[in-house]
Amino acid sequence: MSISLIVIIGITLFLCSTIQGIVGFAFNIFAIPLLIWSGLGLSEAIATTAIPIFFQSATSTYKFRSHVLWREVTIATIIRYIGIPIGIFFLTLISTFDKSIIKQIVGIAILLVVFSQVYLKVEPKEHVVAFWTFTAFFASGFTLGLVSMGGPPAVLWVMANRWSAITTRAFLSALFFLASPLQIVLLYYNFGDKLLSYFLMGFAFAPLVILGTLWGVKSGEFLDREKLRKIIIFLLIVTSLISIFSPYLRN
Repeated sequence: MSISLIVIIGITLFLCSTIQGIVGFAFNIFAIPLLIWSGLGLSEAIATTAIPIFFQSATSTYKFRSHVLWREVTIATIIRYIGIPIGIFFLTLISTFDKSIIKQIVGIAILLVVFSQVYLKVEPKEHVVAFWTFTAFFASGFTLGLVSMGGPPAVLWVMANRWSAITTRAFLSALFFLASPLQIVLLYYNFGDKLLSYFLMGFAFAPLVILGTLWGVKSGEFLDREKLRKIIIFLLIVTSLISIFSPYLRN
């Protein structure tokens, strides 16, 4: 791995974590396609972000520990644990595809994420029925294993509950934190030493990711979050469309 590639990866992780800190989402939604564009495979890109996300979510969970609803988090995590291995199984299949096809798959995934963020409005209720709870967190676990974008289904479920902002953040932080170890173990089990250097690189860049997140949170206090959110959504759409149509543009 060249020095220039390592620098590009570090810059990508820092910028994406800063965006995450400002608007509260989009770390992996930006990081995965950008890392693939830099030359990494899909599994390598996911491995590179897995360790930083573990430390990032661990830090957030500790910060909000008194607000975590552990019963709800435990139920959601158990359901996600069913979906994650299935998602990673399909990841092992699509990792053998041509890189242009992988870019298109990731681009479509980003478009679906943007659609869920913008157009799916959920009416809060006192209690979410068991069917939708299972569906949301199974889908969250599956997409986490497949393309490391398991947040949107979980966020939609959270939006259906009448929770405060801090309870929501605490729930999501704990949910992502508890999923990270299983994702990392299954990635290594399925891909072996091929991913070891990417795990180690992610570990080395973890402090930079945490720093970027904290800087983003601080910067967000002085910026118009709604305008930034619209800009991020626009950039995500552009990113997804480039990923989808790049093979045709190149031809």
